[in-house]
Amino acid sequence: MGQSKQGFTVLNNLIRFQGLLFPCYSKVGIDSCSMQTNNNTPNLERPMLRMGSVAFLAGLVIIVASTLFHASSEDLMDNPVVFAVYAESDMWIAAHIGQFAGVMLVFAGGIVALFRLLVKSESGVASALAWIGLVAGILVASTFTILQAVDGIALKIAVDTWYAIPSTAADSEEQKAIAFRVAEGIRWTEIGINSYNRILQGVVALIFGVAIAKSALLSKWVGAVGIFAGAATVIAGVGVAYVGFAPLPIVGDVSTFISFAWMAILGVFMWRKTRVKKMISR
Repeated sequence: MGQSKQGFTVLNNLIRFQGLLFPCYSKVGIDSCSMQTNNNTPNLERPMLRMGSVAFLAGLVIIVASTLFHASSEDLMDNPVVFAVYAESDMWIAAHIGQFAGVMLVFAGGIVALFRLLVKSESGVASALAWIGLVAGILVASTFTILQAVDGIALKIAVDTWYAIPSTAADSEEQKAIAFRVAEGIRWTEIGINSYNRILQGVVALIFGVAIAKSALLSKWVGAVGIFAGAATVIAGVGVAYVGFAPLPIVGDVSTFISFAWMAILGVFMWRKTRVKKMISR
């Protein structure tokens, strides 16, 4: 029973955190663009693809590992209980710094490499979508940075202040009420930023998913997984806007697992692409 409850808590943390993404080249010696397939990887791009592959996989591991140390409560909308749990957590700031590092690794390494791969696709649509996806990815990284500053640092300071006020002092009740309202205001701000961040994450996955499906550089089913992950994440983000961190049955679970799975798939496929020999036309 204890292990089950702990697993449920970790799942909630991952869902809340997620509380994630994203040639035919013209070359001398190749008669036409149509002759190239998804097996053609110019030597110039191999280091970038390796970097992207490692970034996706390492970033995913760091995100999951950091989330394991993220304190939580069964009802994330019960602020008095949640704030007490957060105040007692010694790993709170470290866990959020770890999540921040993992997400930055995914976007600064993985998404940039995916952009480089798709922007020179034989498909004009895929190339255009890669540019749009890159811009959206920068927005996600920016909003996530703000989210971690609000949730990982500002909220922690606020709940620590509230929790430290002794209940025995004569004026402590009023002080505690004021400190609680301050922490609660930061909490509402966190929920708002979290909602938009999730929506933007979903948009990035949708854009790059369609770009992959339109291109011949990666398997089309990889693009389909990205589209599905993106749609589920956008829905989850809209849900957070309406109900906060209340449980989102099915949608929350699906968006988390499928998004993490997609990052792992991208990491594996991009690494495989660096090991494929170039096609040389005769």
